Amino acid sequence: MPPVQLQKNIKPGSLIKLIRHGQVTLPAKFRDALQLKEGDYLEAVMQGSGIMLKPTMIMGRNQAIKGLHQLLDEVQSHNTEFTQVEVARDVQAAVRTTKNKKL
Repeated sequence: MPPVQLQKNIKPGSLIKLIRHGQVTLPAKFRDALQLKEGDYLEAVMQGSGIMLKPTMIMGRNQAIKGLHQLLDEVQSHNTEFTQVEVARDVQAAVRTTKNKKL
């Protein structure tokens, strides 16, 4: 999602009250500026002594696999040195390495 410039009438800070079960309500001016609607996902990231909320998208497993296959097909169309099996093996190794780093 591209960065959004806040309108001049939107102040950077707003006081938000934490309610039951840790819930908060984002002010409408922020939801509107980011075009957020009910059901959208936000990623919460600890940043210094605060929390940053970033809009994010959740992709289903089948959609992710389809996207990966499309990327592999595109790479393979430009590649004459390696077979699809070799490329897939290298991608799987890279995915495993990335997953292990996150743990």
